[in-house]
Amino acid sequence: MNFYVAKTAGPGGDGSKERPFAAPEEARDAVRGFLREHPGEGVTVHLGPGEYRTAGMTLDARDSGSADAPVVWEGEDGAVICGGMTLDPGLFGPLTEEEKARLHGSAREAVVRCDLTALGLTREDWGELCAIGTYHTGNKYDGAVLSPMWCELFVNGTRQEIARYPNEGFLFSGEPVREGAGLETTGRKKLSGEEWAKVRNPVSDIYSIDGETACRVAGWKSLDGVWMFGYPMYGWADMSSPLKSVDPEACRMETAWVSLYGMKPHAPYYFYNIFEELDAPGEWYLDREMGILYLYPAVPLAGAEIRLSLLTDNLLRIEDGAHITVRNLCFTCTRGDALHLTGTCLTVENCEIRNVAGWAILLDGRDCLIRDCEISRTGKGGISVSGGDRATLTPSGHVIENNHIHHIAEIFRTYNPAVRLSGVGTVVRHNEIHDSAHAAILFGGNNHRMEYNEIYEVCKIADDSSAIYAGRDYTCSGNVVFRNYFHDMHSDADSHIGIFGMYCDDNLGSCDIEQNVFVRCQSALLLHGGHDMTFSGNLILGACPKSVYSIRFHRYGYWDDLLPGGTHEAGLRAVPWQSDLWRQAYPHLAEYLTWDPETEQCCPHYCDLSGNVLIGHKPIDINFRWDDPRFHNRVENNTELAEPPTEDLCVLCETVLPAMIPGFAPIPFGEMGRRHP
Repeated sequence: MNFYVAKTAGPGGDGSKERPFAAPEEARDAVRGFLREHPGEGVTVHLGPGEYRTAGMTLDARDSGSADAPVVWEGEDGAVICGGMTLDPGLFGPLTEEEKARLHGSAREAVVRCDLTALGLTREDWGELCAIGTYHTGNKYDGAVLSPMWCELFVNGTRQEIARYPNEGFLFSGEPVREGAGLETTGRKKLSGEEWAKVRNPVSDIYSIDGETACRVAGWKSLDGVWMFGYPMYGWADMSSPLKSVDPEACRMETAWVSLYGMKPHAPYYFYNIFEELDAPGEWYLDREMGILYLYPAVPLAGAEIRLSLLTDNLLRIEDGAHITVRNLCFTCTRGDALHLTGTCLTVENCEIRNVAGWAILLDGRDCLIRDCEISRTGKGGISVSGGDRATLTPSGHVIENNHIHHIAEIFRTYNPAVRLSGVGTVVRHNEIHDSAHAAILFGGNNHRMEYNEIYEVCKIADDSSAIYAGRDYTCSGNVVFRNYFHDMHSDADSHIGIFGMYCDDNLGSCDIEQNVFVRCQSALLLHGGHDMTFSGNLILGACPKSVYSIRFHRYGYWDDLLPGGTHEAGLRAVPWQSDLWRQAYPHLAEYLTWDPETEQCCPHYCDLSGNVLIGHKPIDINFRWDDPRFHNRVENNTELAEPPTEDLCVLCETVLPAMIPGFAPIPFGEMGRRHP
């Protein structure tokens, strides 16, 4: 059965090609009726080109198909599911003289305004400024707005920047003036989880700022609604806070909220949501009291596509669905997550998901497939996947393949990767991932396989991070990172720990990392503690200016976490790690707790760092007695060359190095990355 939906359809359609439905929701209701009367038959819904504005559509078991007769939602080219409003360029007009007086230079004539109240929109529609950044402390303060995300503005598909200072990059604080009462504070014992949970309205931070910045802030009409975003302590801990006060004479600023992890000198930050800083093309500002939207256009508005996101829910939700395929649709403009899918044998293919404030896809269930999609301009991550059963190590059966995921985590910068894995047994292969402030793939759980992906230009403003990362969990075991191509990874942040292609952190469980290619990466690998790690048959080629080591093989620095009652013991309690099934799958896991935490358990055991080739990079760094026979480690047959024998990576990986170096297996470099039609 086929049903049709057309943007140009009038009321009273029956879903036929001649009299199509006007909205996807009408088609959904028709599909349900058809399946009730014709169980076991397949259905395809065809959406014609055009923008379908939605308040969020939900499919469930009533909308499900079967293996032989799936239900397919298929769009023609140009079919868009939109949670926002398209603004006619003619709605934008010139500023008042009073508004012009608050701006500077060319902005006075370039900036235009649009009255959202004239369109029937209210403050609830555009939303309040709320906490952003993964490590904000807004939940500790009475009256703080934590969600939903505010409306966003997009012009020709490009996210517009809320008016900020500076326009690009960061300012840098001076010496801390007052460190507030956060989770970690210099000179005070770190609070326990129970202690921190009881804290309310903690004293916030006072930063020293440079004189030029202090003078700039003094020129703003008001600090009401002005926020700060930054990294007060660590390059992996972004946060935001309303700005409480600025003392221009003392060159100090006080935030309303405390930094979770304390403060450091030279911490990067910027201010945002300032009308007076509406001074660069592509910036915008919303007067929330009056409902006036201001824009400094980066392109001529005549003929431009201008969208304002309004929906706070998912564009599409599938709840316990089965055998449903979503194909060739564009999803855009929500203040929440785009797709939230639970069920069995769900497929999303050849779709575009862009310009959303949350995640592109949240997926839980089994035997689901996401392939050939393009995901970009998300506020959080790309695809978050869970499924399978850890108790029985039953795999999810999910496959994430051949997707192009780029320019993600533009609002919540850290720990919002292109792909996030939990559960058991998901395969992530042949994806192209690039342009993110932080990690590309984060994984937890068991027996995932990450292979043949191309990852580059990630961790761009991060420290102590990597393209693929997992940590602090002995039970996260059996995972494989195989034949991936990492390249051109360098960070603009101050380098304390550095960034890596692969990072097994804080005593991770077993992981096999084999036959990967690392080109122009600051470092290829950091093993920070952990056991049963294999890093072999990999190629590391070409350093970058911040490179210090090619591989770091280190003992775990926080051995007290290994004591009874610590983090690792809690992780073990969450799974049946002493069952026969787990003991057979991970035979050394039962040994871990028999070792002394301070002298043995903190040192990696049963690790193999052998048979790798390092060309034009830095040395291997090991900070413990890896060859102590108690640890059963192997570090040998790693070959170092000053220059590559050929510049052709395919020839180098597949032919030259295997012929030159005994035991080095050919790496099929040409098979890595996204497959193009």
